Amino acid sequence: MLEARPVRNAAADTVREPSGDLGIAVKRKRPRWHVPPLSWVVSLKPTRTVRLDRVGSQVWGLCDGERTVEAIVDAFAAEHRLSFHEARVAVTGYLSQLVQRGALAISIPSRNVSS
Repeated sequence: MLEARPVRNAAADTVREPSGDLGIAVKRKRPRWHVPPLSWVVSLKPTRTVRLDRVGSQVWGLCDGERTVEAIVDAFAAEHRLSFHEARVAVTGYLSQLVQRGALAISIPSRNVSS
């Protein structure tokens, strides 16, 4: 999985907030249950905002679709003076959360299997 490449959601909009944090507005899919008359009572915003602190913004900046997870871990480890294994735990956990929230997708390189 270290060869995978995190790719930003092209439909997501990023906004720098006054606090210095980064906000990523991710479009939501309309759930099946959100139909009248329930949709009249329960309003659903068309976007969900994922807020990233300084460290999260740094990881987000490294997710350019070109760098592998391993390269991101290496850069994070160097910046924060961590071992590769410490940085791997932090970065992969963070990437996993961003994928779950719809801000990132993971591109896994295909391997040619010879017979």
